[in-house]
Formats: sequence, C-alpha cells, structure tokens
Amino acid sequence: MTRPTAATDSTLAVDGWITLDDALTPAEVASTLGRCEELLALPPAERFAGDKPAAGTRHLFGLDTRSGDVARLLASSAIVDAVRQIVGPDARLDQASFRCPQPGFGAQKLHADDAPKLDDDPSRVATAIVALVEFTDTNGATRVVPGSHRRPDLQRRSGSLDSHPDEMALTGPAGTAFVFDGHLLHSGTINRSDADRPALQITWRRR
Repeated sequence: MTRPTAATDSTLAVDGWITLDDALTPAEVASTLGRCEELLALPPAERFAGDKPAAGTRHLFGLDTRSGDVARLLASSAIVDAVRQIVGPDARLDQASFRCPQPGFGAQKLHADDAPKLDDDPSRVATAIVALVEFTDTNGATRVVPGSHRRPDLQRRSGSLDSHPDEMALTGPAGTAFVFDGHLLHSGTINRSDADRPALQITWRRR
C-alpha cells in the first residue's frame, strides 16, 4: 500500500485528499463484500441502528466490530499515518460503515463532515472512502472539491451546492482508499451503471 510521504503530506495539506492504492487486497475486498451481504440479510432484531438493507442506498454501521477485514484495515499503517496528518496523533474512530448506492441512487449535495473551520484552525475530522468495486465516472464515484477544506466560505455552503466548477471524481480500482480532510466538500454521485457501487466509509475525529 502507498504510504504517506513528504509529498503526500503536502497534497493532504493543499488539496485535502490522497489516494492509497491496494488498501484492501482482492481477497479482502471479496471477503468484505461477503460479510456485508451476510449482515444485510440479518433479521431486523439483529441489525444495528441505522442499518438499511432495502433502501436505494443500502447502509451498515459498526463494521469495526462486525468485520475482521475492516478491523485490520483500521490498523493499516498507511491509513493511520494519513489520518494522523489530518486530525493528530490521538485520532478517535467515529464510524466505520458500508454505503452501497444501487442503480439510480447515491446522489448527494456537496457537503463537509463537520462545521466550517477557520483557515488556521486544526481539522476536526478525517474521512476514508474505500472502494469495494471499481469507482468510475458512471457508477457514482465520490467527488471532492480540492482545497475546499481551506475555504470557510465554501464550507459554510455545505449541503447546499449541487456542483462546483473545481470538483473532481475519485476513481480507481476496488481496494483503493481515498483519505481526505473531513472539512473538504465531497459527495456521492448518482449511480448511472446497472450494478451496485459498494464502499466503506470511515471517519475519525480529533480528541
């Protein structure tokens, strides 16, 4: 897996996101998908709060305790290093979830994962999106607005923007992790393919 270096640290600071290749191996991707399908099939009494097995965008929560592959991913040195660059050495796991837009679903407005911060304030949240299938321009890949984590004016418009001229899609093969500052404007896009677009979505917070 690609590990953060001085160059990637600079990219995190300036653009607000980096790509970590091969965060999950093909075998781990398959195992994670299989485990998520098992959890989606659980009866209502055994589900976690917020689990949505039948929605247009299916969700699962608490995967840090429900999936061995996710628990191992969270201990990955490359991801831990990147997260610490954003929210400090004592980063606290906030949520490890599964998000799976089905065809025709997944569109979101551009948003940040926390309240706006001033330019010189420390970041309070870090987010990782881990592709469980190839992320493409047509299947609802996450989009980001590079540098928006340094733009309080844009952060104050969180949840109200349908698009931005600087936005870009985060595309890559299954197993890729995209780690970004949680104050960066980002969103899922509509899945215009004929297959589901599953991913892990993980957030950490500054203690």
